[in-house]
Amino acid sequence: MKNEEELVRRLREGESGALHEAITLHHGFLLVMARSLVGPTLAEDVVQETWLKALASVGKFEGRASFRTWLARIAINEAHALQRKQRRELPRPTGERNHDSGSPIGSLFDQAGAWRVSPPQWHHDTPEELLTEAELHACIRKHLQMLPGDQRTVVMLRELAGLDYEEIAQALGLGEGNIRVLLHRGRQRMHAMLARFQEEGTC
Repeated sequence: MKNEEELVRRLREGESGALHEAITLHHGFLLVMARSLVGPTLAEDVVQETWLKALASVGKFEGRASFRTWLARIAINEAHALQRKQRRELPRPTGERNHDSGSPIGSLFDQAGAWRVSPPQWHHDTPEELLTEAELHACIRKHLQMLPGDQRTVVMLRELAGLDYEEIAQALGLGEGNIRVLLHRGRQRMHAMLARFQEEGTC
């Protein structure tokens, strides 16, 4: 934390090397997160705008959240702004913000959102199995984009960008309880897709 405060101070003072250090520490994380939100084509644009906005407003950083969480919040805002500009944001269903019709496989999870029975491990010892795994990854990407907006963002930030519950809650301005519910529901939907893929071999 002390090192983070020092880095922020150096960024505010425009010290040579501070930006390079910040980019070294956080650029990879921001890129993974941006890819999860807008895809690989637009991710670099989001990250570039994130750095520009962060440098322009670093004097306003108050330290209420970690510097990484603050950067994540900026990146999320930039991703949403770019999606609106590109008119590619999926329409939010009318009604409740986090409305979910439920999952047919809810019994696979306990009340805390953990698996009752862990999904089987994937092995790829042959070219055919490698191809199957590539198809699975493509199917996962497809179904991630089909999740309701809040669920999709939370699943991606948790599973792909690696943020913890508190960081996601701060970045999205939601309570940790809401984050856990959204993640649980998103995982249910993704597991239903995985089960179908394993049983039928189709996405």
